[in-house]
Amino acid sequence: MLDFMRRKAQSTYIQAAILMIVLVFIFWGVGTSQKGGPNAIATVNDQNISSQQYQQTYNQTLSRYQEQFGGTLPAGLLEALNLKQQVLNQMIQELVMQQGAKEAGLIVGSDEVRKVIQGMDAFREGGIFKLDRYKKLLASSKMTTTDFENSVRSDLLRTKILAHLSRFTRISDSELKDRFSFDNDQLKLEYVAFTADGFRNSGPVGDQELNLFFEGRKQGYLTEPQVKLRYITFLYEQAAATTQISDQEIEQYYTMNPDRFSAPELRQARHILLRSDAKDSPELKDATRQKMDSILTQIKAGKDFSQLAKEYSQDSSGKNGGDLGFFAKGQMVQPFAEAAFTLKEGEVSTIVETQFGLHLIKLEKIKPAHVTTLAAAREQIITELKAQRGKDLTFQLANQAYEGIIQAGSLDKYATNAATPVQTTDYFAQANPPKAMEGQPALLKTIFSLKKGELSSLLEIKGGYAIAYLDEMKEPQVPQLTEVRAKVEKDFLDDQAHAKAKDAAVALLAQAKKEGSLVAAAEKTKSNVLETSFFTRNQQATSGLPAPVAAQGLKLSAAAPYVDEIAENGTTYYVLHFKEGKPASEEAFAGQKEALRKMLTQEKQMQIMGAWLAYLQGRAKITIDKKFME
Repeated sequence: MLDFMRRKAQSTYIQAAILMIVLVFIFWGVGTSQKGGPNAIATVNDQNISSQQYQQTYNQTLSRYQEQFGGTLPAGLLEALNLKQQVLNQMIQELVMQQGAKEAGLIVGSDEVRKVIQGMDAFREGGIFKLDRYKKLLASSKMTTTDFENSVRSDLLRTKILAHLSRFTRISDSELKDRFSFDNDQLKLEYVAFTADGFRNSGPVGDQELNLFFEGRKQGYLTEPQVKLRYITFLYEQAAATTQISDQEIEQYYTMNPDRFSAPELRQARHILLRSDAKDSPELKDATRQKMDSILTQIKAGKDFSQLAKEYSQDSSGKNGGDLGFFAKGQMVQPFAEAAFTLKEGEVSTIVETQFGLHLIKLEKIKPAHVTTLAAAREQIITELKAQRGKDLTFQLANQAYEGIIQAGSLDKYATNAATPVQTTDYFAQANPPKAMEGQPALLKTIFSLKKGELSSLLEIKGGYAIAYLDEMKEPQVPQLTEVRAKVEKDFLDDQAHAKAKDAAVALLAQAKKEGSLVAAAEKTKSNVLETSFFTRNQQATSGLPAPVAAQGLKLSAAAPYVDEIAENGTTYYVLHFKEGKPASEEAFAGQKEALRKMLTQEKQMQIMGAWLAYLQGRAKITIDKKFME
């Protein structure tokens, strides 16, 4: 919901610009900067980004990714995104933007921020801003008022920057026509496709050929490095089992976390939405209301509400009969919520007007508010407190053990003195780890970065911590051909099939250019000539060709009817020929001209914004303390 509230404070242009400029845009926690200090992770023109600011922003970014993936991130995602560097880059860019805006005389006053926030429906009751509601909603989203106000300030600043830069945005009619033609001119292709499977031999492959092939590519068949470990573990569940929770702690937890043990009243409703805007003419507004009156009359006459929603609603829920699922009162804009929470089950509202348009609401079900008693919540609280206490205790025990190993001089000596069992592994590769280490790419990356005879630092594993000693390592080796013969033979046959298919396509293309006809050239090789329907750049899928091939075909014209190189997609090679073109209609251009002008204006604004930020960052003096990124 807070994301929605923030979006209300910024234009769609700004959102689009942000998406173009950065992969992940996080600006909470960057509203202030510190001068000097030993904990600066980066400096931008003498303004610091502290390690605390960085960690806060990183944690918020990580939390968002976790929410998107239902709480558990896919293995290797953080490494693939290079999230640490990505977050720092964005914080640097945010600071550069603030400095550039200040230099240009663009500032956002506290009154502006206050006015925007006080105008947000989520924080209003009866049309009046409520400070208690504001603080409560932010707290429920684990956000401070400073964080939220800084985010709104950044939104407003970006809006001002874009408005300032937009003075340089001009779109001529010729640009509009060129872009419209580029996107909407139609063409039809004829083509011949050669698949590698059609040229594949069944084998077997002779020893001499296979040996020669293997010698040329044997580095591609290297075995993976393998390691053998000795390690000790410290598990949360073991520590939790020894933890006792007092009645006083249980009562305190229950009192301090009321939201955990209560739920507000929820209602399930359907709605029909006819969109309306404050900018609509009086005539259009009247027509929309008359249409909604007509729908309400049909409902009163007994027509099914969900069927009418499918037929008339201009909301994405329409396809589901207008079903909005269960929601709390605070999750909906005020006029909608007030109406929905005064209905009885099965009742339909009168026409309700919100900033989105006109609504009819049918209440389906009510889930009453409820509070879980302390007695009913007791076991849950004990479990949660034990789990948290177990994590804390496990970390302490693991840290103490690590210090003990250093003092003892070896893992084995410590384990003997502390009566701690040492576990061992056989040799394993990073792609095939023991069960206890499966699905933990960061852990495995750390283990495989150790040298033989090296002790790891404290390692976080599923359910606890571990300390590992790399006992033995097998370096990658080139295997004997006999060990990988089946794979090498398959690769050899695949390679031959691809080469033959491509050669056939190249030969046909040369012949077609020579004869001036793809059909005539294909007849000589008994190849099957296929034909696309008319398609455009905006509708490449209608061509029936793979996207990369269709994109290559769009470069063809009557003046240049053949591709210079064979189009490839996977195991298939295409010879393309331009057959026919059809220009986009002038009527369609006239109808879309203003919408296209708006789109191109936004694109140019994004380009200017990106260029401005790149210029600022290019001239900025930026230093980064690399040790914070390790």
